[in-house]
Amino acid sequence: MQLDHRPVIYRFEGYPLQPDKGLDSLDDPARLRLLCEGDSWFSVGALPVTSNLLMGLRFWRETLLVSLARPGDTLLNMSDLSANPQLRLLIADRKFQSKWDAILLSGGGNDLIDRADRIICKPGPGAGGSMHDYIDSAELADFRADLQAGYRAIAALRAGSKNENTPIVTHVYDYPTPRDAPVKFFGFATPSGPWLYRALKFREVPERLWATISDHLFETLASTLAELGDRRRPDAIPNFHVVKATRNTLTRAALHTTGPDGDWENEIHPTPAGYDKLGQVISAELAVLLGGV
Repeated sequence: MQLDHRPVIYRFEGYPLQPDKGLDSLDDPARLRLLCEGDSWFSVGALPVTSNLLMGLRFWRETLLVSLARPGDTLLNMSDLSANPQLRLLIADRKFQSKWDAILLSGGGNDLIDRADRIICKPGPGAGGSMHDYIDSAELADFRADLQAGYRAIAALRAGSKNENTPIVTHVYDYPTPRDAPVKFFGFATPSGPWLYRALKFREVPERLWATISDHLFETLASTLAELGDRRRPDAIPNFHVVKATRNTLTRAALHTTGPDGDWENEIHPTPAGYDKLGQVISAELAVLLGGV
């Protein structure tokens, strides 16, 4: 089956809907309908806005993506219902909930980046030869626990709603290269980023360990997500699916580059071509999960 339908992406700002954007209902039965919540990979990772992961998705039929994503969102912000009432509104509110074909999440990357300067630490006396000397294991364990709790809070919204059996789909992140490559606006650096580079420099980590440490942190993020969907585990979230094939999809940026390189626009955001590559991987798994093949 051909995945050649570009989705309509509607950024939900609340009710009433905005018919000038071509949408007068979230419940069009002629379309596949996905509720999307996430971080800058689903919204803005570069300026001006040229692409995101949602733009890279393709489907086998007409599809509506209703997006709540905001740049800089962390999973903890997304799952905090006091800060994110729209998520609860569209999943579980008795009056305003819609029945979604899937709930698509992108979360955890910003949580990791936000904590990088705590997880990455200076080694104790006589240490420093190993990658693990620069990682605070207690902080990393706290990150794992908080991230899983955030996903569980979002998944729990489905209980008793029209979406009780709606699948949740998320993805792991590919491997960024720590480098001095902030978000740029028409070629000029902005205060946004770099993130990993800054934390590693602050903790005086030897450059030879930068990529190893970064990869370890993103592997930890991936395994933290994968555990939630592992049906062999008694604490797995029901109907929770993790796309893991997004790893090793992108061409890495070289260490000392400061702008677009490989498939990366800046330190932690892919280029439009990179998002397209990731979108192909996720689209294929969505098609299998949702009956498109």
